[in-house]
Amino acid sequence: MTTNVHKFGGSCLSCAADIDAIVSRVQHSTNKQVLIVSAFRGVTDRIMEQIDSPRPNSITPFVSSIEIEHLESVPEIIDSPWAVRFAETLHVLANRLAEYDENPTPTIRADALACGERLSSLAVAAALDAAGIPAQPSWSEDVGIRLIGTGEFAHIDAEKTQSLIDLPMGAIPVITGWYGVTKDGIALLGRGGSDLTATTVAAALDANEVTIWRDVQGVLALSPRWALPGRNLRNLSYTEAAELALFSEPMLHPNAVEPLRKIGIPLHIRPLHEPESNGTIIGPSINTETPVIRAIGCLPHLVPLSWTLSSALSLTESVSNATTALGRERIRIASLRALPGRVRLLVPARMAARAERVLRDKPSLPTPIVGEPMSILCFVGEGIGQQVDIRQQIALAASNGGIDLTFNDDEIRDHALHAAVPANQTEDALQTLCSSLGLLVN
Repeated sequence: MTTNVHKFGGSCLSCAADIDAIVSRVQHSTNKQVLIVSAFRGVTDRIMEQIDSPRPNSITPFVSSIEIEHLESVPEIIDSPWAVRFAETLHVLANRLAEYDENPTPTIRADALACGERLSSLAVAAALDAAGIPAQPSWSEDVGIRLIGTGEFAHIDAEKTQSLIDLPMGAIPVITGWYGVTKDGIALLGRGGSDLTATTVAAALDANEVTIWRDVQGVLALSPRWALPGRNLRNLSYTEAAELALFSEPMLHPNAVEPLRKIGIPLHIRPLHEPESNGTIIGPSINTETPVIRAIGCLPHLVPLSWTLSSALSLTESVSNATTALGRERIRIASLRALPGRVRLLVPARMAARAERVLRDKPSLPTPIVGEPMSILCFVGEGIGQQVDIRQQIALAASNGGIDLTFNDDEIRDHALHAAVPANQTEDALQTLCSSLGLLVN
């Protein structure tokens, strides 16, 4: 029997109606099924806030609030075969929070954060079981999900995971996404990592297809965060999807398509509450006679920090020192360009002052020069990178709209064009360009 892998993210795990919809999607699937679940909506952020703002006396009421949130959505947990395990997981969460206050290691932090996925796995399995669908909570540490790295930025060891993957028989496994086991303990995959868990499991099982269920129609030509009516894309190539994912959080984990690419497993992104909609299908490239821009991604409001290097300072050493220092302070680097004698980082504007201070206080680095805030636009479409007429079309639309757009010729790819606009022109640029390129719903 062929296997279908279903991934349910936090946006599909927020209330009892979502749980009912998940049960319905599973009931109407005829193939063998494997489920991957994220934490319930907002639970990871709440645990992270509790970790980062330690209040020892608040741990008990905090954990109780997490328990109540799950029970409100899935009251069947109380009478399920996993009621005891649910209580034990809440106890582990409380213990990890207390331990982290005393010993703030990346492993303890990761183990505390992973409790969100564990509780979700237990809750979804309980809902399925109550509906007469045999299910089994299957945690990453038990089924063979192996990672390389530590803390919150590990990556999957695909070869080892494929050799170790071991799922329960006779029941639908409800696997925890986002985390796995390294030689040092629990580690995390970063934002959107459950997508990568799902596609890695699908590749290991040689699945028929993967479906990522969301609260949106599919992949849009422009992220819904911009409140513009972007067209729904019926299909994307693996390459287009991977590029767009880098510039359109939280569409998809940027590396999620890679496990599927070699085997050619299709990836569907579909709306949970509209099962009749096919959403977007992602698969191998489809050659078209005339390359066109399919979508625009945007990394908004970034500040460049740059410095020049003397002959005595190694380019590799300079980049390593800077990224390590910023990573230690949990400052995200949106882009990094290292050329002989010069380094430029782009960091979110809200983190720029702190990033400048961190780099300025690093004795091994020159004082960074802070540039004007900008936004990076990414135009995506197979074959557009070398099309002069497409560049001219973009430039003309920007000029007519009064947008100061500059192409980044260091980032030309066959399937994408990158450009920068001043941060204060971001919304106008997206409105103007999407309208001119026919990417909005009429």
